[in-house]
Order: sequence, then C-alpha cells, then structure tokens
Amino acid sequence: MRLALKFTAALILGIAVVMIVNTLARVHREVALFEVDQEQDQRTMGKTLRDAVQAVWITENEVHARAVVATTNTDEFRVRWRWLDELQDGGAADGAVHLAATLAAGQEATLVRDDGDGNWRYTYVPMRPAGRRPAALELSERASPPRSFIRASVVENVLSTVSIVAVCSLIALTLGFWFVGRPMRLLSDKARRVGAGDFSGPLRLAQRDEIGALAAEIDATSEQLAEAKRREAAETEARIAALEQLRHADRLKTIGQLAAGVAHELGTPLNVISGRASLILDDATPATRTAVRIIIEQTERMTRIIRHLLDFSRRRGPQLARHDLQRLVTDAVEILSPLAKARNVTIDVDARDPIPTVIDPNQMLQALTNLMVNGMQAMSHGGKLTVSVGHRRARPPADHGGEEADYAYVAVADEGHGIAPEALAHVFEPFFTTKDVGEGTGLGLSVAWGIVREHGGWIDVKSEVGHGSEFAIFLRDASV
Repeated sequence: MRLALKFTAALILGIAVVMIVNTLARVHREVALFEVDQEQDQRTMGKTLRDAVQAVWITENEVHARAVVATTNTDEFRVRWRWLDELQDGGAADGAVHLAATLAAGQEATLVRDDGDGNWRYTYVPMRPAGRRPAALELSERASPPRSFIRASVVENVLSTVSIVAVCSLIALTLGFWFVGRPMRLLSDKARRVGAGDFSGPLRLAQRDEIGALAAEIDATSEQLAEAKRREAAETEARIAALEQLRHADRLKTIGQLAAGVAHELGTPLNVISGRASLILDDATPATRTAVRIIIEQTERMTRIIRHLLDFSRRRGPQLARHDLQRLVTDAVEILSPLAKARNVTIDVDARDPIPTVIDPNQMLQALTNLMVNGMQAMSHGGKLTVSVGHRRARPPADHGGEEADYAYVAVADEGHGIAPEALAHVFEPFFTTKDVGEGTGLGLSVAWGIVREHGGWIDVKSEVGHGSEFAIFLRDASV
C-alpha cells in the first residue's frame, strides 16, 4: 500500500502544480480580457455620448451640452469636457501633443495613467461640430479590475483545484490499492511462504500487466521448486534406502562368510560322528542297529547340506557342464528344507523326467534358491511352494532375441499375495522390493536374472494380486 500512496502523492502534487499554474494563467487572461473589454466599452460609450452631446451642442448651446456630460459622471466612471487646444498645451510629458494630433485627425485615443491613487484608463473621443471650437470627451475609470472580481476568480479556481485533487486522489488510491497494493501484498505473502519452504497456494492474478506477468513467473518458479523439492526428497529417500540395502547386503555377506566358516568347521566333527557310528554299527546289537543307521543317514544328510552350502558360498567364474535340472531342484529343496519348515511352507516338486542342460550347477543353484526363497517370503502365513521341471514351448523376450521353440524350464510358483502390475516391470531391478523391512534386500531376483542371462536364458514372471506368482527359468535343452 505504501507504493500506491507514493504514486497518489506524486499525482496530487503534479495536479496541484498544474492547477496553480492554470489558475494564474487564467486570472492573468481574465485581467487582460477585462482591460480589452474596458477599452472597447469606453470607446463605444464615448462614441454614443459624443453623438448625443454634439446634437445638443448644435441644436441648443454649449451649456446644455456640458450639462449632458455632467449627468453621466459617477464615482467610478467620470466624463469631462476637454478642449483640444488645452490638451495640446499640456506638454510632452503627458503626450499631449501626440494625443491632440490623434484627436485632431478624428480618431479616438486611449491611454493609462497613474493619478496617485492607482492606474486610470482614459479614452478620448473627438467632437468637431462645424464652426465650433474643437473639443473632446474624456472618459476615465480605474484600469485594474475590482478586487472582488479577482477574489471571486481565485476562489473559483481554488475550489476547482481542490475538487479535482480530491477526485483524482480517490481514484488513484482505489486503483493503486486494487492494481498495485493488493497484488504486491499477495506477492509479498507468496515470497514469504516460498522462503519458508511452502510452495502451495498459487497466486493466479487475473490482471494482464507487468505485475500479473510477475505473479505468473513466481507461480511457475514455485511449481519448479516444489517439483525439485519432491525430486530431492525422493532421491534422498532412494539414497537412504539404497544405503540401507547395501548395509544389509554387507551384513548378509558377512553372515554368509561366517556360515561358510561354521559349515567348514562342522565338516570334520560330522565325519568323525559318521565314522564312529559305522564302527558301532559293526558291533551293535540288533536292537540298536536301526538307531545307529539313522544316525549315519542323518550325518550324511547334514554333510551333503554343508557341502552344498560351501559350494554355494564359493565365488568363482561359470564352469559350464551338462547337468540335470531335476537333480538341481533336488539339491535346492534339500538346502532349503529347514527354512521351509521354519516358515510352515510345503515344497511340492513336479519333476518326472530328467531334463539335461548345459549350466554351471553352483550358479544356477544360487539362482533357483533365490527364486524359492523369494516365493517363501511371499507367503507370510505359510503355504505350498510348487517347483516344476519340464519342457515348454515359448518365445524369448524382445531384448533377448530368438525364435519360438521348445525350452527346458524350471518354474517356482507360490501362493503369496502377488505383485501389483505397476511393480511387475521393476522386480528384477537391484534393490527393488515389495517385501516388508527386514524380509529382503532387493538383490535376490536381480542376481538370479543376471545368472540366467549369462547362461543364455531368461526369466518369465506371471503374477496376480491375491493369487500368487510364478517365476520360470527358461534354458536351452541339451537333449535337442
């Protein structure tokens, strides 16, 4: 509002200066018009009075003519009878010679003279009746207009100036508040909110001027800042999540190394137990022989699990060899049986015929166990995990290339909650997970996808929300 007041004050000052100058000019013009009108009135009255006086002078005598002149005198307007020869004798100081010459030529003359009490305007009208002494009528009145006239003119102009200033001030204040004060207050409030980090509440000023354009630019800038803030928040959250996932992956790596060490250390005691049990079996009575065989079987089972765990933990390059997918599934089920039991999950294997492929068993075992663990974690309240092995006619994805043909496959189907369509395209991205915190790192599926791609295959995923998911690994069939 202060800006509008400044504009209004400047406007009022400009109007006041213009009106004062106009008033002075108008008063000066009216005074000039008054003088012109006064001179014309004196000459017109002088000519009229001269005709009347000359008529009386001719028809009657000079005394009666002078009486007519005397009757026209007032305090403010005086008429005198003057002889031309007397005017000429007045001297050069009064311009009498020039005045007498002008009147002698039959022309009227007007002059302004200071008589000690102000300027008076004198108008001389010559009278030259035939056979008579040349004379002239001298008409005189004050040359300056009355004070009342000047005062009335000044008061009128002052009132006009005050009225114009008041109306213009009201208009300027109203327009200044509506087009300047209000938008500037809104702009200030918006800038204050933006400074505080609040980018909501667009201005949307309807006026199409510089302030409206500024408001539109501020709105656009606020939207850009809000979008940048949202992106920054999302990126910060993603960085924090990625960092947490990396930390979790590092913890899993450490746990894997510890588990491999523990498994290695458990190998020797298990071998000792198996050997001692074999010795006991030779001398055991028929009653204890069955128990000893159970001990030996369970010891060998534990040894196989530890061997698989050690093979799984070793990092090495792919070593491709002909291998049976059915055996791969058997190994994976044996490794994950304790985890399945703990999560109340039943593993159902559907494998009828051997399916030979060329793979690295250890790496493919890692990919398969990742898919099976992912399926178990999808069933928070337990359920059935179905692992199928066989042949299926399929067409590779566009980024993989290849014709439709028969491929060897191993599929893992769960009865979990399923994957939403919008998340399905991201399941193989590193650190992407839909599980609860602590359930997964978001790396299992991406690692499995990478291993399968290195073997020239691909992973196909089908999911329906509320009905579970199926991940199928497709590989070249070595029997073809």
